[in-house]
Amino acid sequence: MDELKLVEAVFAEPEPTPEAAARGRDRLLRQAPAPRPGRSWRSALPIRRVALVGAMAVLLTGGIIVTQTSLGGSDPRTPGHLLAAPPADAKALLTLAARAAADRPDTVPARGQYVHTKTLVQRSLHTKGESGETQYTRVLVSEERWEAADVGKPWLSRSQSLSGTGPAPRRYWDHGVEDIVYEPGTCPGRPAYARLGAWPTDPGQVRAKIVTDTGEDPLRIWHALQSLVRESVVRPGLGAALYQVAAGLDGIVLVGDAVDAAGRPGLAAAMDEGDGTRSELIFDRTTYRYLGERTVSTRDRKVKVSSGVEYIEKKGTVTGSAVLAVDLATGLPEVSPKASRMKIPC
Repeated sequence: MDELKLVEAVFAEPEPTPEAAARGRDRLLRQAPAPRPGRSWRSALPIRRVALVGAMAVLLTGGIIVTQTSLGGSDPRTPGHLLAAPPADAKALLTLAARAAADRPDTVPARGQYVHTKTLVQRSLHTKGESGETQYTRVLVSEERWEAADVGKPWLSRSQSLSGTGPAPRRYWDHGVEDIVYEPGTCPGRPAYARLGAWPTDPGQVRAKIVTDTGEDPLRIWHALQSLVRESVVRPGLGAALYQVAAGLDGIVLVGDAVDAAGRPGLAAAMDEGDGTRSELIFDRTTYRYLGERTVSTRDRKVKVSSGVEYIEKKGTVTGSAVLAVDLATGLPEVSPKASRMKIPC
């Protein structure tokens, strides 16, 4: 008996009814060979028949698990997760991510509180070697941000370089803890959760709102989505709609071996930027929760920085960020006396 063909037959109906499940179970029981005399059931079961037993377990639970794996993945809180294959494509991944985000509550701060986000950021530092060649150092930076719930209150951004991998001396990238205090200016300067509070959560309305600013070009819509996803970590309900909009874009692809800035493996929905880079939204492999984003160089390419210096960025160079925490704080921490001061952006 060919077990693989039998398993395929078991799953021929995408959403089996209880009657179909019973027929499949009976078919399996009839075709499965009986144990040889004198041997226990456990010893009579070859390793190669594990897939057959897994298929029987699916049938015995009815159609629930099969339905949950129809997108190429399953709800990690169910037994179906143990049998589910990875999402088949980027659309399936984003659909599962939308489902996961919709199940999470939005962060709603009370007056006097601050939304506190903590991220890890990968940055590129380019320096000149002794012979004049451009050298690349990968710098990992911890970033924290406190945004006030009340308009007219100061915000705080704090960063600290944690490590540098490359030839640049430590003094080039390690400047200790750096604080930037954002003070109220001439405009209200609403924080991210307040700016996003007026957005609808219906995917069609969200897409229409984005297209009003970007037009119908998929890459421009993708760029707008990236920015909104970055901010909507405080409002997963909106994130769910953003992922559904992204799922409908032409050009998105699945990356099965993505790793975020914190070193967490994930799956990514990605788009070719057309300039030798690929930008990605990364999600947890099991829960489909948003982890962060990254940009990967897909070929050696010439890059020109704001100072006018040009250098060759090597294929495989990665920059990006990982979301570690989003919570509420009752106030700002003690600010460094050397903190820089800026106006809250309008």
